[in-house]
Amino acid sequence: MLALAPPAGAEIIYKSANTHIGLNQVVSLDLNGDGAADFNLKDTWGVATGVLYAGAIWVEPTQTENAVMIRDNSSFATALRAGAPIGSDAKFTSSSRVPMVQGFHEYTNPPYKWGCYGPWKNKANRYLGLKFMISGEVHYGWARLTETCKKGENTALLSGYAYETIPNQSITAGRKKGKLEDESTGSGEFTPQSVPAPTPATLGALAKGAAGRR
Repeated sequence: MLALAPPAGAEIIYKSANTHIGLNQVVSLDLNGDGAADFNLKDTWGVATGVLYAGAIWVEPTQTENAVMIRDNSSFATALRAGAPIGSDAKFTSSSRVPMVQGFHEYTNPPYKWGCYGPWKNKANRYLGLKFMISGEVHYGWARLTETCKKGENTALLSGYAYETIPNQSITAGRKKGKLEDESTGSGEFTPQSVPAPTPATLGALAKGAAGRR
């Protein structure tokens, strides 16, 4: 459990981290340090059908009213850049499992087919926008992660998280104790690996297969 006790009088509470999320691992995120997880970051990977392996990295709200920021018409968690606003004007989903990135690897005869897809694919230092409840009041926060796709397998590194202690007050992605970090890092993107693009029918089947595995 990643926990943090907020100092008195603070508005934005920030905690650094260096937590790897490997295959089939779960990291519990306790934004306000009250001893209860607000979100789980879960990596799933395994056999989908026959020789096809599939998996994903998911954000799972642990309370009914907790939610993850998404873009319009998307089921994926948004990969925010530093400086993006997180607040009441944003779109959130309280779905029990919100994908960040998905992947597959087909172990047939060489050359093997594999790939990853989703807004977090090979992105460095991007931010989850988060909404959660404290004593029945809405608070906003963020978590910074770097995602890596390797032959269809997705892993991530959680390097920090923060939340706004004032109820209903928006927060800026990357802002900690009034300071916006990562302002001069540019896009912070890895160069994506060249992989064959799966067909839409394959993506739909993989999404159903991955969603069915916990």
